[in-house]
Amino acid sequence: MDLTAAGLPLDPVELRRREFPSLGPASHLDAASWGPFPARTRRVVEAVARRREQGGTLAPDFFTRYLGAARSGAARLLDCPVEEVALAPNTTWGMQVAATLVGAGPPGRILYLHGEFPASVLPWRVLLPRGFTLEEVPSDRLGRPGLDHLLERIHSAPDLRAVTLSLVQFATGVVADVEAVVEACRTRGVFLALDAIQGMGILPLPPAALEADVIASGAQKWLLSPWGSGFLRLHPRHLPGGIPLPPVVSWFGFESALDFTTLLDYDPVPLPDGRLFEPATLGIQDFAGMGASVGLLLEVGVDRIREHVLAVQEPLIAWLRGRDDVEPVTPLDRVEARAGIVAFRSPRTGEVAEAMAEAGITLSVREGLVRFSPHLYTTAEEMERAVAILDACH
Repeated sequence: MDLTAAGLPLDPVELRRREFPSLGPASHLDAASWGPFPARTRRVVEAVARRREQGGTLAPDFFTRYLGAARSGAARLLDCPVEEVALAPNTTWGMQVAATLVGAGPPGRILYLHGEFPASVLPWRVLLPRGFTLEEVPSDRLGRPGLDHLLERIHSAPDLRAVTLSLVQFATGVVADVEAVVEACRTRGVFLALDAIQGMGILPLPPAALEADVIASGAQKWLLSPWGSGFLRLHPRHLPGGIPLPPVVSWFGFESALDFTTLLDYDPVPLPDGRLFEPATLGIQDFAGMGASVGLLLEVGVDRIREHVLAVQEPLIAWLRGRDDVEPVTPLDRVEARAGIVAFRSPRTGEVAEAMAEAGITLSVREGLVRFSPHLYTTAEEMERAVAILDACH
């Protein structure tokens, strides 16, 4: 079956047979924590490992072809030129790059929403001894981001230098109004760092997001890639030419690293693109796997994946609407505010987690919330089975 043919629905049964046969009867409803490997990804990771095992001389393009494929895949997901992409081992690296860029300027205030994942907040703390301040914008009663309050603070906060924001919050699953935040930051000339890990691969990136200064994402979750793979995208104003040099560089970020036979040039020319921001000696096997996994997602299409996941969520949404003993946190009636995560508060969280584990269903509990996160390989029947267990627990 051609999963990319126009007009054909995404068939998770066929997709599982071809790319996720090892899932078997297990129901992995926890892509927000980590995603299982497609078969093609396992094959390419094993191929790199076998080549390493054999020793001997590696062809000159052994490194560049895998890293180049990963960069190109990330650029296609982001819909930006590949020159703006840097590979990174995780989201944290991208946020550290953002913090160092902001830290190169005068001290000021950095805003973040209560409920952000630590990777979006903690890297900025290195700036505190230099006179910067961190200000938390409170969430609402359910722990959801206070967007109106954030926008008000962007417009009014004195000495504001930066905003750090998640595209999709990890616990609540709420999708940020990126367009509104971008417009507010642009009005004041404020640096915007966007943590996109819970949106990439499941939610088409809003075009306005490309106005962010830095977009950072690990690839181990919705992008179904190895741990230790990810990327960041830098706005062109932060690429070589717009700045002398970034505050942190590796020796791989210079033209001298393009030829291993002549490395002793200690006054080299910076590479003219995002590679300048990459750490040295990236995990080739990890990025080979990322290139393969992102290739699958692009073949299916992120728009179609989103449509499929929203449909798969419907049995759970219907169950939540029909209960008065649970409290939905992810918006149920505003599809634009929902990506792949559906989270709710239950008086029986522990019982639910235990019953799901016994049934071979993987989910997660975050900040006291039960969190479901299905993906392109999930069937409606799997979600219906999970809902039946929820019903029995309540």
